[in-house]
Amino acid sequence: MMTKDIYIVTSQTGTKFSRLLHVFNRAPYNHASISLDRQMPVLYSFGRQCLWLPIASGFVREVPGRGIYRRYQDTRCAVYRVPVSAEQYARLREAIRRFEEEEWAYRYNFVGLIAMMAGIPIRLRHHFVCSQFVAYVLKESGIWDLAKDISLARPQDFAELAGAELV
Repeated sequence: MMTKDIYIVTSQTGTKFSRLLHVFNRAPYNHASISLDRQMPVLYSFGRQCLWLPIASGFVREVPGRGIYRRYQDTRCAVYRVPVSAEQYARLREAIRRFEEEEWAYRYNFVGLIAMMAGIPIRLRHHFVCSQFVAYVLKESGIWDLAKDISLARPQDFAELAGAELV
């Protein structure tokens, strides 16, 4: 069976918002993104759409060395390589494409973030935080079915993904 690799990146940028999240959850990484390519030219996630206005947030395409990563060059991250079947890879690519086609309809899930910290599962249509998005597209593509509601997915959960290798 032919396999492909996907990459999950968990990071800590050092923005005020990420430092605030760290105060509450004490996790080494507070952001999650996913890439379909080893070179990682684009990472897909939910976060700031405008560098200077954190409240303007939703579905984003992050480019290493640009935007937030350029401003916060000391960003710490962990990259996990995950082998998937060609069929899972195609479904993942399609799931992300659907977000790209309607990116204007998606918003950052600020309410869900607070509920997540309290351990309360809550899903709002077209609203995600970064880790909820990554968990959602992994579930939709048949790669991973988190043992808990995806609205409670946190960046550190991706280290437990079967077959994930820290690279």
